[in-house]
Amino acid sequence: MDERRKYVRIPEKSAISYNVIPTAMMGQFTTEDISQGGVRFMVHHFIPKDSHLKIKMTFGAASLTIEALVKLVWIKELPYSGSYEIGVQFIDIPQKAADHLLAYIKSFVTRKSGMGRYSV
Repeated sequence: MDERRKYVRIPEKSAISYNVIPTAMMGQFTTEDISQGGVRFMVHHFIPKDSHLKIKMTFGAASLTIEALVKLVWIKELPYSGSYEIGVQFIDIPQKAADHLLAYIKSFVTRKSGMGRYSV
């Protein structure tokens, strides 16, 4: 099967909070994975595709906090849980935050390079 992703995605369990713009809908959860292009995480309510969200992620291991504007590109209901898994794409992220995120991902890839699956 050919890999369709533009960016390498790494597993990452970090705190994330979100606000759906322009509504009052918000929440907090934990990321599942991240890449230079976006983030996958869970939410407790349906959010329409193409919605814009403001997110704030905190990576404990790196003492790094990133705030960004993202677009919801896919959503999947998880059976029997009342939760949804979503994938969001960065549409506005400060350059410094993007640089830190790339460095964090490269650091992970370097540590896991023996796995053969990850490359940036």
